[in-house]
Amino acid sequence: MQQKKIIIFLVTIFILGSTYLAFVSDQGRSPDQNKNWWIIYFAEPKGDSLNFAIENHSDKQDFRWEILSDREKKIEGSGKIEKGETRKIEINLTDIEDKKITVDVFNGDEKKEIYKNF
Repeated sequence: MQQKKIIIFLVTIFILGSTYLAFVSDQGRSPDQNKNWWIIYFAEPKGDSLNFAIENHSDKQDFRWEILSDREKKIEGSGKIEKGETRKIEINLTDIEDKKITVDVFNGDEKKEIYKNF
């Protein structure tokens, strides 16, 4: 009788522990849960396209971007990107032969930069 109680107690502890660990693991995998970050990246890193994406997982939603060709501003834009949203920005820029194209993205006082050499 005593062994049955011990086995039931251990099985109950195991089930509760497993449930708790599964819950904590799901929260850790969520990119938005208690996290504050954002990234930018080219849609086609190896191609000739300048289209890029902004993926927001921060509380700030106002983004501004500038496209520079050899340090000269060619295009600028801005937009609101909600937390958890990815916005693709299409860029049509001609005359980019033999130049370095830089994409600067600002979110408040934070700045990130990506570039391509043509």
